[in-house]
Amino acid sequence: MSGEVNADRRPGPGRPSEGARAKVLGAARELFAERGYDEVSTAMILERAGVSKGAMYHHFDGKLGLFEQLYVELEDELVGRLAAAATAARSPVAALRAGSRAYLRECERPSAWARINLRQSREVLGADRWRELAADRGYGVIRATVAAAMEAGEIAPDDAGVVASVYLAALVEAGLRVAAAAEPRPTREAAGRMLDRLLDGLAGAGAGSAAPPPVQ
Repeated sequence: MSGEVNADRRPGPGRPSEGARAKVLGAARELFAERGYDEVSTAMILERAGVSKGAMYHHFDGKLGLFEQLYVELEDELVGRLAAAATAARSPVAALRAGSRAYLRECERPSAWARINLRQSREVLGADRWRELAADRGYGVIRATVAAAMEAGEIAPDDAGVVASVYLAALVEAGLRVAAAAEPRPTREAAGRMLDRLLDGLAGAGAGSAAPPPVQ
């Protein structure tokens, strides 16, 4: 009958299939982590995802746009994990310590985040776009925590944005060293001690704080 709906009817031309966005992101996540952005073509992503070119371009404006969306998803997942690691912290500086240590542990793991966001994102996205995206994520969280520490008297009043930028630069560089190390654990522990000293210096200019616990 003409009024019946065929439950098995496939999407017409130009209509993206159900779940196409998730399939493309999943394929890109695997390929960018395995091969690196420059060694992955759009055709390779489509083949692994099993979707049409039209379905991909319905959701993304090309390979770079796809990389950016994947970066955002992975970064948001990371921020969530770091926030969970710092939930027990009793002060802003303690939260920075806990979050930084959790970050270094993430860098030690051979994960998609470490291979894509940590190692590739700044080069692929460009420094300006990377900073724009970080403003609402890692940098934004650090800046808010630094501002809270200043308000609480743990860190002497100063430009919170500058302090956060300098600390984030040290944190990312430490993470890169950990990720590239032949023996990641001792490198992570050394990096953790250096970051503790940075925070000790900042906290020493404020009202003071308890000595940090040993790096774990």
